[in-house]
Amino acid sequence: MEKFRAYADPHTGINLFIPAFVNQKLSPLILLLHIILGSILILIRVPILVILFLLLKILNNLKIDTLNQLIGKLMLLTCGFFNIENQIPIQDKGGQLILSNHSSPIDWIFFLAQSSPNFATFVENIDEIRYQILSLNQVIRNIFSINIAQTGTGLELNDVIQQNKPTLLFFEGCQTNQLGVLFPPRQMIAELQKLAQPINIYVLTYPDRSIFTPINTTRNGFWHFLLLLTNIWNDLRVVSQEFETSKDYQRLITNFYECEGFKIIYQKHTVQTDFLAYYWRTSQRNYIKLD
Repeated sequence: MEKFRAYADPHTGINLFIPAFVNQKLSPLILLLHIILGSILILIRVPILVILFLLLKILNNLKIDTLNQLIGKLMLLTCGFFNIENQIPIQDKGGQLILSNHSSPIDWIFFLAQSSPNFATFVENIDEIRYQILSLNQVIRNIFSINIAQTGTGLELNDVIQQNKPTLLFFEGCQTNQLGVLFPPRQMIAELQKLAQPINIYVLTYPDRSIFTPINTTRNGFWHFLLLLTNIWNDLRVVSQEFETSKDYQRLITNFYECEGFKIIYQKHTVQTDFLAYYWRTSQRNYIKLD
């Protein structure tokens, strides 16, 4: 995608923000059959998901994590994730930070089903990184959002790590297309080094690269979610590992992802915002020349 080269990593040429399904085409017959069958699946799945989301909002007030996890698992089944490959299942515990890559709205539901953690995200605060615990309503909104960073003052990392539950942070700060993974913010690494914080690292991989892939970097979040529901089944591969502490968190995190085949891309998540604006201008044939 030559016209998007300005947003690619200058060292590798990898653009983490273009659609995962770019240059992938289906035959007209397969596409027609998929649309017909998919429409039936949507009519079945959407009402079930609406009921489950309503139950989640109601039962969340009871603060019973096992109920939230059960609802998350039912959501995954409804979305067609019948068999999630998890090579090294671990038990997330309170006082731990979960770090994960992020490429799909399903990521949120997976972690809800896995451990019902406190969901946290980055806060844009000039040149400093701050964090914010998300409410359930914010989590639900983020399921259908490409951008996950919040605005405001935020808190320090130590303040968002709760002792009674694990805390999940998508350290890339946005959704990427799994051609690589964004380098974790250096300030976050420094804070982890100072705290000697136990962490769990997850690698979530979606094998599907069709136009109905769970991976979403450019589409309207709600429309994309409907399209992935048209698949009879969806695949998710999970690799996870627990680390009590480390002398070098930067090397620990990057090595873990590189071992799983991910290139480390040294860009900030804020590049995605600029890319999206340019992507939609060029999609509407309103081209603007970039240097």
